[in-house]
Amino acid sequence: MNPLLARLRDREVLVRLNAFILSYFGWIAFGVLYGYIGRWSVDVTREFLKLPLTSRSLVLGLLHYTRSIPPLYATLRGVYYFGFAGSIAFMVLYILLYLRDLKTSDELLARYLMAYAGAGTVYLIFHIHAPHYVYHIPGYSVDNTLLTRQEFVLPSLHNTFAAINIITIWKYRKRLGGKVLIAINTIIPFATVLLGHHWIYDVLTGFLLAWAVSRVTDGWAVRIPRSLYRLELKSLGALTMFNFVLATLMLLIALDPQKWLMVIRSILSQP
Repeated sequence: MNPLLARLRDREVLVRLNAFILSYFGWIAFGVLYGYIGRWSVDVTREFLKLPLTSRSLVLGLLHYTRSIPPLYATLRGVYYFGFAGSIAFMVLYILLYLRDLKTSDELLARYLMAYAGAGTVYLIFHIHAPHYVYHIPGYSVDNTLLTRQEFVLPSLHNTFAAINIITIWKYRKRLGGKVLIAINTIIPFATVLLGHHWIYDVLTGFLLAWAVSRVTDGWAVRIPRSLYRLELKSLGALTMFNFVLATLMLLIALDPQKWLMVIRSILSQP
């Protein structure tokens, strides 16, 4: 049997795969709830803009320079939109399904969970807005999605997860898969800044958060709910498939919410 297919019948792998997906759902749920509980968060954007390296001329200058080199611009756009959900998915697939490194998988899940908690706590206390939002750069959506909100900027989870991924996968840096993942995650910080999605300070605080949670979680194992272990293997496989399809659907909706809203409205309007 193909080793990758065999992993999908491995209880330890399936339980952890569901744990990763559920953590992803948890962050999406936080983003939705933030529309209500985030109203008490203090907007410090005006004070933030007094810092160096936040000027309109710098942000637009970097963006115009990037756009002047089409191959660079296309590459950075691809990496950025791959960045958050994509980097998580490929890390999990490589470490858990391909390598079946359960110890590293547990550390990675612990780091993701702590990063979610750390960034979420900051967003609930205070927030700033993204460069493209502050300077009204044409061509950028200002709508909130299932994956992110305009207030989820500092620390940048894009960059937090990129740094966590590099730290976690570094032991496999001599393997082809490790090299590819390290390369992609290394480009993410440049993509977020050069495309005007994040400030330089978002990247730095993201790195700091990644370093902190990685130090704390070294050797940790997440306590996965025993209820997942009690499921029959067939039921666990069905749950995994359901969660995977649901996560994929949420990602597609998040990438183009207006398009999917029109699709839903057209379906509901049919007799």
